[in-house]
Amino acid sequence: LIDWGAKFDKENGELIFTKEGGHSHPRILRARGDSTGKEIEDTLVSMVNNHPNIRVFEYTFAIDLLVSNNTCDGIIAWRSREGKMLIWAKQIILASGGCGQVYRETTNPEIATGDGIAMAYRAGIELQDLEFVQFHPTTLYIAGAERILISETVRGEGGILKNKNGERFMPKYHPKAELAPRDIVSRSILLEIYRTGHTHVYLDVRHISEEKLSTRFPKIKKLCASFGIDISRQLIPVHPSAHYMIGGIKVDQGGRTNIKNLYACGEVSCTGLHGANRLGSNSLLECLVYGYRASREISRELRKMKDGLSPHSFKEISKNDRHCELDLEDVKNSLKSLMWRNVGIERDDKHLKEVVENIDLWCKYIINNEFSTPLGWEVQNMLTVARLISISASKRKESRGVHYRLDFPDNNDKCWKKHIVISNGKYTIIP
Repeated sequence: LIDWGAKFDKENGELIFTKEGGHSHPRILRARGDSTGKEIEDTLVSMVNNHPNIRVFEYTFAIDLLVSNNTCDGIIAWRSREGKMLIWAKQIILASGGCGQVYRETTNPEIATGDGIAMAYRAGIELQDLEFVQFHPTTLYIAGAERILISETVRGEGGILKNKNGERFMPKYHPKAELAPRDIVSRSILLEIYRTGHTHVYLDVRHISEEKLSTRFPKIKKLCASFGIDISRQLIPVHPSAHYMIGGIKVDQGGRTNIKNLYACGEVSCTGLHGANRLGSNSLLECLVYGYRASREISRELRKMKDGLSPHSFKEISKNDRHCELDLEDVKNSLKSLMWRNVGIERDDKHLKEVVENIDLWCKYIINNEFSTPLGWEVQNMLTVARLISISASKRKESRGVHYRLDFPDNNDKCWKKHIVISNGKYTIIP
């Protein structure tokens, strides 16, 4: 990345390292204070745009994978001008991101509707650990505004969590206090919200020098200022939000799925690297490592393959919508609220069953319908993924990492130090 132009922060010519929740030592690089992800993304996008062998299809929606005889040959896609089309390929990588939009409170962009996971499920590809959805403890809480991440590094640099009474509360929940693992901090915040009857808690950085805040967190400082909050003098209102899907498409160390010619990397995949609770910044590292590994494996495979493609036969793609009796936007918003209430930071059997019953009702009208615009496909995908998350959470009758059951609050290594794998509608328990 550095060779490609990424500029990470340095001090006296040496890279600066910081630490986040659950870390024992400072080991995280940073860029432009608090814009590490953007720096990496900008660098990679620049490389893609300037590579002569890469063609980018913008404003294109992937609908489904073309799979036959356990082999993936391409995708069904949609573009606003051309409509639906088939794109054939010798090798395919799914890197479609997460599914945070199935929750009302989320840091994820609007396009994170679980499309890759849903496509994989429909194609019979193995999925794993979908009950493990990580909730980030500190997202900016402004009523009516989107939930924007307040980086964990703020707590790593000394930020303190306080309730509405101005009391610091994390030391009573965990020895590492604000730097406890994310699941513990999120659950602790929820308990304080219940206890105080307030809608959120606060992050206090007023004791950190204004110079350090400006240098270390320029983006966060500017963001809060846009809502009239001077973080050097005022508390930052924060609330947990759905942030990261730990589970996903089951892959090996080369990013391979159980379907020939198909790979997955990034948040859509499940490498097992994060266990039941991802540590901060490990997702960026995983994306880079597994993206590289998948591309390396694909290069090897392409050298073995014959020139040209031999696409399988495919039935005609329907061009028209069938009338849907339900309002898709209403279903989408209702699903997000239902998932937040019942399959969020805390779960139990009664509420998990309620979710599945509601989703099954919506699915009768939506899941097998034909649509010709992304909204319909996104709602289908959201319903599919939400159902898979809920059933997986219902089956895991214990608490582990980000999956917390009120009715099974303890770990059960004897029965559940295992994975739930989903394929073709079957849920299998494996070591």
